[in-house]
Amino acid sequence: MKTSTKTRAFFATALFAGVLAVGNAFTVGAPAVQSQSAAIPSVVITAQRMSEDQKLAFDAEQSGLPTVVISAKRLTAEQKLAMDQDAEYASQIAAKNSSHSSI
Repeated sequence: MKTSTKTRAFFATALFAGVLAVGNAFTVGAPAVQSQSAAIPSVVITAQRMSEDQKLAFDAEQSGLPTVVISAKRLTAEQKLAMDQDAEYASQIAAKNSSHSSI
């Protein structure tokens, strides 16, 4: 197979360009040197330390959950006795109902 001089020159140039491209693809470039103007910026944050109550309030506000306030007052001895008797009465009724329903 005969090839002309032009064809040989074309293939030689293409081969040379290909070798240069492949060689350039596998070379590791030197890391860029940072100049004084391209220094990493620093951030300074100043804030007052939060108390535990403030932390809880902040977390509750961020979560978007509704706040439930539970308030209670101290019971007197008479009120405690009345509640205890009500609880005993309620448990007696529950026991009777459970025994009747098992028949």
